[in-house]
Amino acid sequence: MQLGEGTALRRVAPQEGSTPPLLDVVFVHGLGGDGDGTWRPKGAESWLGWLAEDLPSIAVWSLSYPAGATKWTAEGEGMAIPERASNLIPTLLYYGIGSRQTVFICHSLGGLIVKQILRHSSEMAVPEWTAVAESTLGVAFLATPHSGSNLATFVKILAVSRPTRTALALTAHCPHLKELADWYRQNAGRLGIETAAYAESRKVKRWFRMVTVVTTTSADPGIDGCITTSVDADHIDISKPSSRETDTYRGIETFLRRQLARAAAASGATPTATTALTDAGPSLPGAAAPPAELVRQIRELQAMGDLNLLDPGEVSALKIGIVNRYYGVGND
Repeated sequence: MQLGEGTALRRVAPQEGSTPPLLDVVFVHGLGGDGDGTWRPKGAESWLGWLAEDLPSIAVWSLSYPAGATKWTAEGEGMAIPERASNLIPTLLYYGIGSRQTVFICHSLGGLIVKQILRHSSEMAVPEWTAVAESTLGVAFLATPHSGSNLATFVKILAVSRPTRTALALTAHCPHLKELADWYRQNAGRLGIETAAYAESRKVKRWFRMVTVVTTTSADPGIDGCITTSVDADHIDISKPSSRETDTYRGIETFLRRQLARAAAASGATPTATTALTDAGPSLPGAAAPPAELVRQIRELQAMGDLNLLDPGEVSALKIGIVNRYYGVGND
């Protein structure tokens, strides 16, 4: 996509008319990227289709928007992150994002834009926008510069070309990025959003030198329970896994399986708590109702079985293990 073109949301798979999915998965590219090339290794197919094959209960979408790093003419100044977020929300809603539960997979700048989308849709006095934040179950960040990128600062100082407002927004230690990071840390839990984060571990060649675009520190969203995982890739390749055996693919597939189980449990596609616990082991007459956390774990396991993500034997064994651990069965 060239600077100056509009926004677009493309449904990668499955095609309309197939079994309605449980989960919308929206991929959001970063600075200098687009809705296809960001996710496609050179000379190979995009991994977005693999996910749709491996997880048939999801619909995979790719969001495109103008994200040029520089401007060579007076046209195409680019939008700052808050403006771009406001610009993209109507596009998401137009294609039905928010009508069922959603996960965002973001590369670099895309993660900052998604955080701003969630903030706008949560806080702005636009009733129809709230569906985006309320439907979001998870966000996975691939090399997102939560506290900015030193490369953006380098571009600004070197002045090889005139950076867009979009690129300048990535400047290391930008006050807006800190404030946005603080908001996400304080509200992700409240919104029920699970977070995953991945960091580049290799440098990329830039202007005759090797540079780390986003440091591991900046790639850390600072969310309790979220451990930022470094992968064997540079800033560009982290979003282009070449096979299902790469760190990026395995991590994102596992993350999506968890969100599918949550979506299935929330949709009522799982047995009731009583049935689930009976399957796991005998109930006791007059026993107190099981705690909410135990019920949640049992439901998520059953949902994974219903979606054929686990076979029946695995579901049964895991249920028994959860109940036994809770009630101390087998403990010394």
